Amino acid sequence: MTEPATNKTATVAAHIISDLFSPLLAPSYALILALWFTLLRYLPLGVKLMALGGVFFITAVIPALVIFVLYRMGRVSDMSISDKSQRTMPYSVSIACYIGAGLFLSSMQAPAWLDAFFYGAAVVSLLSLIITHWWKISAHTGGMGGLAAVCYWLAFHNVIALPMIWVSIAFALVGAMGWARLYLRHHTPLQVFAGATMAFLIEYIALTFL
Repeated sequence: MTEPATNKTATVAAHIISDLFSPLLAPSYALILALWFTLLRYLPLGVKLMALGGVFFITAVIPALVIFVLYRMGRVSDMSISDKSQRTMPYSVSIACYIGAGLFLSSMQAPAWLDAFFYGAAVVSLLSLIITHWWKISAHTGGMGGLAAVCYWLAFHNVIALPMIWVSIAFALVGAMGWARLYLRHHTPLQVFAGATMAFLIEYIALTFL
């Protein structure tokens, strides 16, 4: 799909939303929410920064480096991996990184629900990897759908400050990401909806039962 050229401001905005809230950054945003707006906010700052730094390195830096190396090798055509046939390795790395992040937080004695979020993300990536062989489900709305799930779960269990504000922001971000992916013509409406819905449901189930 080609990108629109009629409105440069809207195109720039769509790129900014896609990059600023990319699937690589969604886990770090979820962890920031957990560490600074739940009872975990009473942890020492050094502990919180260590947890955030470790998760950011595992779930953002490592996958980004892998994608960059694949790009330099000509294994992927662009850093966004627009071609669904080129997503097998990046998804596989993401699955391993999410599991690694969950184990890392478990080693820091994080609450079970926080570990569960990352294991749920691994399941989302695994299903996306399977689906993407036939259909280009949206990973970007999947990332925001997972973030919305953790916001909703925390609000439902009354363990987050200002619950309705965070839930509203999370769902607004899902909508903004959906608009961005559609405006850039990277996905169809059904692909955008499926990515967000699948991630939300799997993450909510993981947070509830794991």
